[in-house]
Amino acid sequence: MRFIRDIRFMLTASLFFSWIHKGQAQQPNHIRWDVAAKLPSLPDGAPQPGVAGAFTGIHNNALLIAGGANFPDGMPWAGGAKAYRSEVYVMRGDTVTAFPLGKRLAYGASATIPDGVVCIGGENETGPLAQTFLLQWHGSQGRVVAKDLPPLPFPLTNATAAAIGSTVYVAGGENTERVSDAFLSIDLAAANPAWKTLTTIPKALSHSVMAAQSDGSKTKLYLLGGRARTDSGISELCSQAWSYDPARNQWSPIAPIRDNNGVTNLSAATAVSTGASYILVTGGDKGNIFRNIETLNAQIARAEGDELARLKTTKLNILEHHPGFNTDLLLYNTITDTWTVAGQLPFSPPVTATAVKWNGDIYIPSGEIRPGTRTTDVLKGSISKPSYFSTTDYIVLALYFLGMIAIGLWTSRHQHSTADYFKGGEKIPGWATGLSIFGAKLSAITFIGIPAKTYATDWSYFFLLMTIILCMPAVVRFFIPYYRKLGVTSSYEYLEKRFSYTVRSVSAGMYILLQLGRMGIVILLPAIALSVVTGIDVKLSILLMGAVSLFYTVLGGIEAVIWTEVVQVIILLAGALLALILIPMSLTSDTAAVTQTLEQYNKLKLFDFRFDFSSATFWVVIIGGFTLNLIQYGCDQTVVQRYLTTPDEQTAVKSLRLGAWLTLPSTIIFFAIGTLLFLFYRDHPGQVNMALDAQDTIFPWYIVTQLPAGVAGLVITAIFAAAMGSLNGSLNGVSTVFVNDFLRRLSPGKEDKYYLRSAKITTLLVGIAGTGIAWSMAEHGATSLWDQFNLILGLFTGGVGGLFVLGIFTRRATGAGAVAGFVVSAVIQVILLRFTSMHLLMYAFTGLASCVIAGYAWSLVFPKMQQIQGLTIHR
Repeated sequence: MRFIRDIRFMLTASLFFSWIHKGQAQQPNHIRWDVAAKLPSLPDGAPQPGVAGAFTGIHNNALLIAGGANFPDGMPWAGGAKAYRSEVYVMRGDTVTAFPLGKRLAYGASATIPDGVVCIGGENETGPLAQTFLLQWHGSQGRVVAKDLPPLPFPLTNATAAAIGSTVYVAGGENTERVSDAFLSIDLAAANPAWKTLTTIPKALSHSVMAAQSDGSKTKLYLLGGRARTDSGISELCSQAWSYDPARNQWSPIAPIRDNNGVTNLSAATAVSTGASYILVTGGDKGNIFRNIETLNAQIARAEGDELARLKTTKLNILEHHPGFNTDLLLYNTITDTWTVAGQLPFSPPVTATAVKWNGDIYIPSGEIRPGTRTTDVLKGSISKPSYFSTTDYIVLALYFLGMIAIGLWTSRHQHSTADYFKGGEKIPGWATGLSIFGAKLSAITFIGIPAKTYATDWSYFFLLMTIILCMPAVVRFFIPYYRKLGVTSSYEYLEKRFSYTVRSVSAGMYILLQLGRMGIVILLPAIALSVVTGIDVKLSILLMGAVSLFYTVLGGIEAVIWTEVVQVIILLAGALLALILIPMSLTSDTAAVTQTLEQYNKLKLFDFRFDFSSATFWVVIIGGFTLNLIQYGCDQTVVQRYLTTPDEQTAVKSLRLGAWLTLPSTIIFFAIGTLLFLFYRDHPGQVNMALDAQDTIFPWYIVTQLPAGVAGLVITAIFAAAMGSLNGSLNGVSTVFVNDFLRRLSPGKEDKYYLRSAKITTLLVGIAGTGIAWSMAEHGATSLWDQFNLILGLFTGGVGGLFVLGIFTRRATGAGAVAGFVVSAVIQVILLRFTSMHLLMYAFTGLASCVIAGYAWSLVFPKMQQIQGLTIHR
C-alpha cells in the first residue's frame, strides 16, 4: 500500500511540476525581425536618406510608401532644410521601385481599404493640408494612380486614421492654430462620399496612433497615446487610451499604455492589429528626451550671453547623441484590457511611420530613427506560430482513435437488418441514449466556442442552452409519443401520414441539405483551431476525423454512433472538468481582486431586459432558443432517431430527460471556463498568442500551453471527440432519411438486405462528401461562403418546425396548407434577412410562427377532408 501511495504521489507531483514548468517555459508572441528591403536611390541618382511621415498601405498585393520628409542636406540644427518628397515607392516581393506622386507632402494619415490606400491631410512647405486622395497600384499597367477624394473640412497634419470596411476614420492632429480633438469619418462605398463629424475624441491630441480591432463581439477603434503642444512650448504627453464604438458613436477609456516599468507616455508610434483581439504597438517616443529638448528650447528663447551658449551646447549634445526611440514591442489585448511587453525591436525603432499587415507579416517602412535621421530599411516582422503538442499527447490521441475503431468493429457484429442499423434493434439502454442525445448537439464548435464567447463577453447566452430544459416537457408530451406509437424510422414519416408525401419529402430534403452543409464546418473549424495550437496539419486532422468516423459509422450504424458518443461525452466532460479545476490554480489575483475585476468588466452579466431584437437580449435568447431547441429536439432526425433506439417510450423519455438535464452542469462548466480564461489572461498577459487569428482558439491554446503533457492530450482529444460526434450523427441521420424517405419510395418492395447495403453505401458516400467539402474549404479558404450557405439553410428550419406544429396541434391544417405555410415562411425569412437587423436566434421563431399562421390560414380558406385519427393532440 505504501508503494502505491508513493507512486501516486510521484505521478501527481510530476504532473503538477510539469504543468508549472510548461506554463513558465512557453515563449509565445515571438517575432523574427529582419530587413525585407531598402528604399532605392532617389530618382535623380542621389543617395536615399529615407523618409518620415510617409503615407503607407497595401493595394493589389503591393506595399505603397508615398511622400514623406527628410533632411538631404544636413541635420536641421546644422542648417539643413526639410525636404518634402514627391515619390511613391512600390514594394513587390523584395523589390522596391520609385514612381512619381505628383505632389509634395508628408505627415498625413493613411488607411488601407479594399480599393487602395486613403491618404489624408498632411503638410508641405505651405503648411497643413486638407486634401485627401486614394492611392492605387495598377500592377498590369505598372503604374501608380492617385484619385482625388473629398477634402477634409479643415487642414490637419500629424493626425491618425484607421478603416473599418470601406469607412475611414480620422482622429486628432494639428494645424497652424491648435491641436485638434476632431473625429471624422467618410464612407467611400457611399454613392456620394462626404466627411462626417463624429463625437470628438476625449482629448485634443496629435501624433496618436489608431487601430481597428475586435473586442470579442464587435469591431472597435482604439486610440492610443499622443501628445499636444501647449502655449508654453512644452508639449503635454499622453499615456491614455480609448476605444470607440461606431454603433453608439461613443468613446470609452481603456487601460493606459504600460511597459515593464508601469504606465508610460507614448507618441508617434506605429500600431497594427494582429490576431483575433490584439494590437501590436512598436517604436514611439516616451517623451523624456523630447520634453527635455522642448524645455531647453523654451529656456533658449529667454536666455542671453554665456547662458544661451551653454543651453545651445547642451541641446546640441543631446541631439547628436540621441539614443533613439522606444524599443519595446507593446501588445494590447482588447478583451482582457491588458498591456504586456512582447519583446524588443532589434533594429533602431522608427517613429512617424506607419505599420501595416501584409501577407500575415508586419511591415514598417522607413521612418525617423533619431532626430533628423531617417532609415532606408523596410522592416519585416514574422510572427512565430509555435506548437506545443507533446509525444504523450499524441499517444493519448492515438489511443482514442484506436478505441473508436474498436467500437465500430464490436457493434458491427449486430448489424443484420435496417432495424438494427437505424434503430439499434431498439435495445440501447436509456442512459446510453441519454448521453448520446446530449452529445449529439454538443459539437466541438460548442466545446471551444462557448468558453471563447464567454472569455470575450459575458454570460448572456447562458439561457440559450437552458431553453433545452424548458422545451423538454413539450417534446416529451407532444412529440415522442407520436414517433413511438407510429413506429417510424424517420421523423418525417409522420408528416406524410398527417399531410402528404410532398410535405415529407420537402422536410427530409431540407434536413439532408442542412447536414451536408454543416458536416464540412463541424470538422473544419475544430481542425483549424487544433492546427494552430498543436501543429497538426489541418488536412491531416480532417482526414483522421473523417476516416475514423466513417469507419465505425458505416460498420456499426446508430449503435456505433451512440456508444462512441457515450465515450466522447465522458472524455469531453472529463477534459472540461480538468480545465475547470486547473485554471484557478494558475490565478495570481486574490478573491477580492477577482471579484472587482468581474464587476468592473461586467463578466457575469446574465440578463439584458431591453426590448431589442437585434442583439442577444434576454427575450431574444429565450424566445429564439426555446423555438430552436423545440425544433431540434422535437423534429430533427439526428435527435429523434435516438428516441427510437430504446426498448419503449418510457425509456426514450428518460433518455431525453438525462440528455437535457446534463445541459445544466455542462453549461455552467463551459461558461465558467470562459470567465476563468479571462481572469487567467489578465493575470498572465504575456501568455496570449498574437498569432491566433480566431478567438475560438483561446481555449485550445490554454490547454496545450498550460496543462501537463498527457492531460493536454486528453482535453484536445475531447475536442476531436466532439467534432467526430457531430459528424457521425449527421452521417447516420442522412443515411436514415435518404433510405427511408426517398429510396424506399423510389425502389419499393426490395429485400431488407438491399436497403441495409444501400444505407451503408449512402453513409460512406455522404462521409466522403462531407470530408471532401471540409478539405476543399481548407484548400481554398471558403469558410465564409459555407457559413452563408448554412445561414440560408438555417433560415428554413423554422419552417420545417412549423410543419410539425401544424400537424400535431391543429385539426384543420391540410397538406396544401402546410406547403403554402412553408413557402410563405421561406419568403418572410429572406425578407427579414435582407431588410432587418434581427438577431439570428429569432429566425427559428419567425420561421415557425409564419409557417403556422400562413399554413393554418390557407387551410381555413381552402379546407379539405382528411383522415387524421390519432395524428394530433385532439385525437
